[in-house]
Amino acid sequence: MDLYIYAKSSHRDGLENVRRCSALARMLQAFEPTLCTSDYRAASIAKDTLGVKRTMGIDAVGNLPYTMERLDMFIYDNDEVTQQMHEQMNAFCTRLYKVGADIPFDVVHEEFFESTEIVRDKGLFFGDDDYKGWFLNFCEGSASYDVSLLNGNYFFFDSAAKLAQSFEQIEEEEEYIAFIKSTKYLLTASVQAALESLAAGNSPVYFARGDKELESEFLIQKYDIPVLEGADLDAIMSAFDTVCANYPQTKKIEKFDISAIKNEIDLTFKEYAHIKPAIDYGYYYADK
Repeated sequence: MDLYIYAKSSHRDGLENVRRCSALARMLQAFEPTLCTSDYRAASIAKDTLGVKRTMGIDAVGNLPYTMERLDMFIYDNDEVTQQMHEQMNAFCTRLYKVGADIPFDVVHEEFFESTEIVRDKGLFFGDDDYKGWFLNFCEGSASYDVSLLNGNYFFFDSAAKLAQSFEQIEEEEEYIAFIKSTKYLLTASVQAALESLAAGNSPVYFARGDKELESEFLIQKYDIPVLEGADLDAIMSAFDTVCANYPQTKKIEKFDISAIKNEIDLTFKEYAHIKPAIDYGYYYADK
C-alpha cells in the first residue's frame, strides 16, 4: 500500500498545482508519498528545488492505474478529473482526497512561515509559464527597472535575454523559495507565490495576467491582496510603486492543519498492513 499525490502541470498550465502539492507531499513525508505530475520536467523540479523526495512524471492522470495498486491512497489536484473518474478512483483507493474539496487550495508549506532576512525591496515573479509570449510582449519596449525578475521554469530559452532589457537582474528559477521569502514587495501573477509571500510576512501584489485565469484566483480576494492591471509593463510598474507606498491591510494566512488527514492515512496504513490487493482488480479498473 502506498500514498500517491497527483498535480496537474505542463508548459501551458505552469506549476501552481505542483507547488501546492509539493507542500502537501512534504507535510506527509512520514508516509513516503510519490508526487506524480503531468510532465516529467515538473517532477524533476519538485524533487530538485521543492524538497519532494519521491516524484514521477506520468503524462496523464488516466495512466495512474497502471502504476498504483488497489488499496493505495490518493490525493489529486486536477480540475480535469470528471465525476466518473473520481468515483472509479474512490472504488479503487482506500482513501481519496481532492484538493479544492477535501483539502483547501490555500496550502502553504510551513517553511514559508519561518522568518528570513529581506534582501530586496521589490521583485517580480510573473509565473512559470508564458507559452504564448504574452509577458514578453507586455514588457517589450519598456523602460529598465531597478527590480529583480524571477525567471519562470517554463520560459523559453531566449526569454531571459529579452527580459533583461527591462529588469536590473534575472534570478534563476532554482532560487524560487529564497526569492519569495526575501522580497518585501512581490508583484506576481502566481496565486501560490502570492500566498507564500503573505505567509512569509511580506506584501504581495497580484498581477492579473491578461492571457488566462487561474483556478484558485478567488484566494486573492479572500486575503485582500491588492490587484493590478495595466496596458504594459511601464503602466503596471507605476501602479506597483503607488501600491507599495500605500500598502493596504491584508488578512493573515494560517498554516494548514493536516493532522486529521495524517491520522486517517496512518490508521489506514495500519488497518491494511497485512492485506494484499486482488491481482486482477487493477486490470479491471484500467479497462473501464
